[in-house]
Amino acid sequence: MDNEANSNGLNRRDMLRLLGAGAVAALLPNLLPGAAQAAEAPKDAAFERASGPAVIFVVGDGMPTGVVRAMHEVRTGVFGRKDSHLYTRLRDPKSSIGYMATASLSSIVTDSAPASAAWSTGVHTINHSLAVLPDGRKLTTIFELLKPRGVATGLVTTTRVTHATPAAWVSHQADRDLEDVIAAELLAFKPDVLLGGGGKHFDPKKREDGRDLMAEFKAAGYDTVADRAALMAAPAQAKKPLVGFFSGSHIPYYVDRLNDPKLSGIPTLAEMTTAALRRLAKNPGGFLLQVEAGRIDHASHSNDAWSAIMDTIELDDTLGVIDAYLKVNPNTLVIVTSDHGNSGWGVNGTGPEYNDATKALRSYGAGKASFEATIKRMKGKSAGEIQSLMAEMSGYPISPADAELVVQAMQPGYQSFPGDFIYQPDATMGRILANSVYPKKGAPTVRRGNVGFTSCNHTAEDQLLLVYGNKAKAQGLDRLVENTDLFQVMCRAFGVRHQNPTMTLAEAKPFLVAKAADEKSLRLHIA
Repeated sequence: MDNEANSNGLNRRDMLRLLGAGAVAALLPNLLPGAAQAAEAPKDAAFERASGPAVIFVVGDGMPTGVVRAMHEVRTGVFGRKDSHLYTRLRDPKSSIGYMATASLSSIVTDSAPASAAWSTGVHTINHSLAVLPDGRKLTTIFELLKPRGVATGLVTTTRVTHATPAAWVSHQADRDLEDVIAAELLAFKPDVLLGGGGKHFDPKKREDGRDLMAEFKAAGYDTVADRAALMAAPAQAKKPLVGFFSGSHIPYYVDRLNDPKLSGIPTLAEMTTAALRRLAKNPGGFLLQVEAGRIDHASHSNDAWSAIMDTIELDDTLGVIDAYLKVNPNTLVIVTSDHGNSGWGVNGTGPEYNDATKALRSYGAGKASFEATIKRMKGKSAGEIQSLMAEMSGYPISPADAELVVQAMQPGYQSFPGDFIYQPDATMGRILANSVYPKKGAPTVRRGNVGFTSCNHTAEDQLLLVYGNKAKAQGLDRLVENTDLFQVMCRAFGVRHQNPTMTLAEAKPFLVAKAADEKSLRLHIA
C-alpha cells in the first residue's frame, strides 16, 4: 500500500512526509472521524425535495481573491481533486460572476458589521454598527421582513453566532461587541436554525445577567445540540427549530480540527450546513440561510496563511453540500461572496522567473496547526522550545534567530516591524514562514512559503460575487455592484418590497464626531 501512487504520482509515504498525518486525513476520510469527512459530505447528504423558494447566502468572511486562488491550488495540486467546487461554479456558463464594492458609510475599509448590514438591510451604515443608522434609527432586516411571511431563517457559522456577520441579520446594536445583548436578541427573534460557536454568551455562568438562554431556547420548543453526534442525529427529527453551539467562543480552525483528536466532536461547516438544509427544507414557505466561513478572516488577521487556506477549503466542502442540495432542489438561488479583503493577502512570485512559486505555495501543506493553537503552547517557553514548536506546527525548519524574533514578539510592548502588524507574535511568525533566501547563483539557502501580507487589517478591494442556481443570470449581478444591491436580490426572490431609510456621510458626520470622543471607539479593530 505504501507504494501505491495517487493521481498526482505521490505514494502514501511521500504524502505523509509532505503533508503530515493530519492533512492526509483530509484525503483519507476514514482516518479521522468527523472533520476529515467533509470532502465526502455530498455523497452522504441525502436531501428531500422542498416546496418553497430558497436562497443560500454563503460568506467567506475576509476572503480576498488571493486566498481563493491559493485554496484552489492546494485543493487540486496538494489534495488531488480534479477541481474545487468553487472553481467548477466559476467555470459554469450558467453562473453569474461579478464584482462587489465593500465600502461602509464611514470608510473605504469596512468592518464586518456594516458590511453584513448592507446585505441584510440594503443600507450603508458606519463601521462597528449592525442594522442601525448612526442617529439610532433601526433598519428592518431581510430576516425580519421574511419571518412574518412564513419564510424560515437560518444562521450557520464557524465564528460565535453573536459575531458581526450573523448578528447583522437580526441585531440593531450600534456596538457589535455587545454580544451578550445580541445573544438575547437572537433568542427573541427565534431563527429556525442557529448553529456555530459562542456558547459562552448563552451560558448563565458566563453572562452578567445570569440568564440561561439555552434553557430558554429549549423551553421555546427548540431541539438543542452541543456536539457533532447530537447534530448528526438531529435532522431525523421533524419540524422543530434547531440550535447548537459547539464551542464557547469561535469554533477552532479547520486545520486544528483535522489534526487534534480532542476536537473531533466539533462538526464541520459542511455538516452544520447539511443539518440546516434538511431542517429548513421542511418549511413550505421556503427559507433564507446565511452560511459563514468566518475564520478565514481571523487567520488572515493573524497572517496565518495555512489556516486561511484550510478554512477556505472548508467553505469549498460546504459548496459541495450545497451542490448536492441543488440537484434535488433547483428552485434555489445561491450567492457566494466576501464582506471585505484582509491583510493584503498575496501569493508572491518566488525563485528564478517565479518558477518556484507553485512549489512554495504547496509547501504550506506540511502545516499541522494554526498559529492560534501553536501560540497557546508557546507561552512561557524558551527560544529553543519555540523553535521546535514552530517546526512541528509548520513543517519548516526554523533557525535559532527566527525563534528569538518570536520570543521578542511575545513580549509586552513589543515594537513590531514597520506597518500595521498589530497581531503579535502572529505577524512575525507569518513573515518567518514566508521567508526564502536566494543567492545570485545556486539553490536557495532558505526555502519556505510565499504568502505575503501588507498588514493585519482589513483592506478595501472589491470582492468576487458568484451567483448560481435559480434565475441567477436574471439578477443583474454580472458586473460591479454595491453590496447593498444583494438585499433587493433577496427581497425579489421572496416577492418582498421594502426600502429602509438612509443617511449620507454628511448627515452621519456629527454622530461620527461624537463617537470619536468616546474612548471605546478609539480601540483598534480586533477580531
